[in-house]
Amino acid sequence: MRARVLRAAAIAAGVGLCGLAIGSPAFAVVATTPTPTWQTNGRVNVIVVHKNRVYIGGQFTAVRPPGAPAGSQEVTRNHVAAFNMAKGTLVAWNPNANGTVRAIQVVGSHVYLGGSFTRIGNSGRQRLAQVNTTTGAPTAWHPGANAEVLAFGYANGVLYAGGGFTAAGGAARAHLAAFNTASGNLNAWTPSTDDQVKAITITPGATKVVVGGFFTTVNGTPAAHLAAVTPGGSGSLVSFSHVTYPVIDLARDAQGVYVAGAGGGGNFAGFSLAGQEKWVGGTNGNVQAIAVVGGIVYVGGHMQFYCGPQHGQHTCTNPIARDKLLAVDEADGNLLPWAPGADSALGVFALTGWVSTGNLLAGGDFRHIGNRAQQGFAMFAN
Repeated sequence: MRARVLRAAAIAAGVGLCGLAIGSPAFAVVATTPTPTWQTNGRVNVIVVHKNRVYIGGQFTAVRPPGAPAGSQEVTRNHVAAFNMAKGTLVAWNPNANGTVRAIQVVGSHVYLGGSFTRIGNSGRQRLAQVNTTTGAPTAWHPGANAEVLAFGYANGVLYAGGGFTAAGGAARAHLAAFNTASGNLNAWTPSTDDQVKAITITPGATKVVVGGFFTTVNGTPAAHLAAVTPGGSGSLVSFSHVTYPVIDLARDAQGVYVAGAGGGGNFAGFSLAGQEKWVGGTNGNVQAIAVVGGIVYVGGHMQFYCGPQHGQHTCTNPIARDKLLAVDEADGNLLPWAPGADSALGVFALTGWVSTGNLLAGGDFRHIGNRAQQGFAMFAN
């Protein structure tokens, strides 16, 4: 690990000559070549870590072992799968969704799924489902939503959901809803937005539910694309900075909230937990995924260049090559030398930091990532 830090520092010194600040991480960045892991035959949209198990959801219909070429040794897994990463094995768990899975949340002995599906196994489930963590079989819980569910958050026995829906659990809910995970009942939490909610994160201590998306108002009040509401009551709007670009993903740790978005190229930014902007970064293509682990913020999307500590540009003035992936220092947003690269036009759609290991998990449309043939899903070790 020490050698990797020294190599990173040396590279940073050289790249810094271009005039854009390149920082040194508090901890070593992950490797640039991924560890061989299971793969998918299509896009991965969401990755969730729970203990030694990693759950993935997306548009794939099969998975295959490490190193297996496309179309070989495939095991059917429709839109959702799980791996035991300690053993490197595929888990028998198989909910078998009939449509895209975009949100996953593990709570106790249950896994919640959200997306565009209308069936789990042989049971009708309208875009929301609760399945057993061992068998993957759906439980009796089926509140339903009238349009796609795109995001989950969880705190204190409450599952928060966001998406394109205007009704959930049989009641009007404008793009946000909450459910009691003990009773399964829809909560009387009714914040509303005027457009899709794409991402949800909850600040430490469950003081705020931070939401991002395409919306421009919350509860009828101007609050463009990024906002925070109270986790209880009716979901009142609370103080938090807004942004000028659509938000696609959110991440957080004990130091702050991190935002990924589109607009004029791509945008990403760091905010304090109180909602003040700390730093910004821009790229020449949408930023679709963001994660924070070990003092480093990892950014993924379909960009080819980092444009500097500014808002995104379709054509960067001072471009630094970063093909679909980049990393910045969590404290100041300075660019780090980590640049594994990924192929495909649209690139990376999901990033998750594995806090206990410092590893990074990535998902998307790619067939090669970090100079390795690895389709759909990858893990970079710390």
